[in-house]
Amino acid sequence: MGTHQPLCNASFKDVRCNNVGMQVAVIIVPILLTLSTVLVVAVVLWKSCQRRRGKKIEPIIVLNVEDLNQVEKEQGVLNTATSFEDLQHIPEPFLEKWELPPDRGIKSVEFLCDGRFGAVCRATVGKNGASETGQTAIVRECAETSSPGKVKEFHNLIEFHIRVCNHSSLVKVLWCQTTVQPLRLFLADMDPGNLLSYLWKLREGDLREEACTYDLTEKRVYSMALQLARGLEYLTGTLKLIHGYVAACNVLIDKDMNARLCGLGLAAEVYRMGALSYGKDAEVPIKWLAPERILKRIITEKSDVWSFGIFLYEVVTIGSPPYPDLMPSEVLPRLQSGHRMEKPVQCSKHLFDVMSSCWQWKSRKRPRFAELIEVLDSYRIHAEDKKPLTAIHTMDLSCYGLIAGLDSRRDATSQVCTL
Repeated sequence: MGTHQPLCNASFKDVRCNNVGMQVAVIIVPILLTLSTVLVVAVVLWKSCQRRRGKKIEPIIVLNVEDLNQVEKEQGVLNTATSFEDLQHIPEPFLEKWELPPDRGIKSVEFLCDGRFGAVCRATVGKNGASETGQTAIVRECAETSSPGKVKEFHNLIEFHIRVCNHSSLVKVLWCQTTVQPLRLFLADMDPGNLLSYLWKLREGDLREEACTYDLTEKRVYSMALQLARGLEYLTGTLKLIHGYVAACNVLIDKDMNARLCGLGLAAEVYRMGALSYGKDAEVPIKWLAPERILKRIITEKSDVWSFGIFLYEVVTIGSPPYPDLMPSEVLPRLQSGHRMEKPVQCSKHLFDVMSSCWQWKSRKRPRFAELIEVLDSYRIHAEDKKPLTAIHTMDLSCYGLIAGLDSRRDATSQVCTL
């Protein structure tokens, strides 16, 4: 009496045990199924977000197009019948504050080279009638005999520089001249100026003592690379543009080895048209092009990353051409077979690792400029800062154009003037 059997005792095979077990199963199984479903959905959503993030991080910046006629129509490119006088009446009020002040004029001119639109000169600009020296500037001119289309393109280039070149690592605009001929764009000068020219003079021992305050050490290579990587991150990451021709010939330096990117003509076309024509792309020597550009495929930020690795090779070898043992026609087949340039003699393993990471065949495997900035900054701290870099191998400048794959009509000297 008063004794109760256990609610569920298997030895008695009580039917109540089965009933309770089924009730528990009815509760637990749906919970487990719900939890597993929620987990699967969460994983799918997470992967989807990662894919979206990946697309935002590495956008298609520009697609090579063979014919820009339709794009030009949509963008309203100037009619070929338009004259210079018509251009003067195109309302561009934002240019007014950039016009060369009427009380200033060019006092002295040093011809540098023939550029894409006309003469490129170094000039001294000062107040009319004043005795002070004035300010030096790099002056790009649009030849008075240029076609209306060329004149409009030069207008677009001026607008691009004013609107876009607002970063410490990009060449700065001083003034423009758009109301009288010749059209001019005045850019901030730097001394000693063109980096490739400086490297050649350094190689030949043909530098004035005051040309640079410091020796070119590996640590200073890192510093220059960091500055350019930040400028390129601004172009590609913030503005969704490309530079298109990252090379030593498109870098200006001052006496303290501060560096700025110039040669922004291709970036200006992408800014204006949203695309880069094959004709313009062909102006860049093949040895500086990423494989996808040689093959006329989609161009992204990573195409400039490849060229950035080539730039590092140029600097650490004191101005040697890329792939010095290959002719331009041999580059693509060798790249397809896995060939890459060997580590230069005076290049550290860390710096060469950065170069090699830029030369991955698949663009998605190359680092972004934001990642390169972090890596370069971390390596710079421990880089050699005492031993100056010197040219290990001799180089005949008269053969540079042939080895580098420049246009046969241009010599090595003109290569350093691509503004």
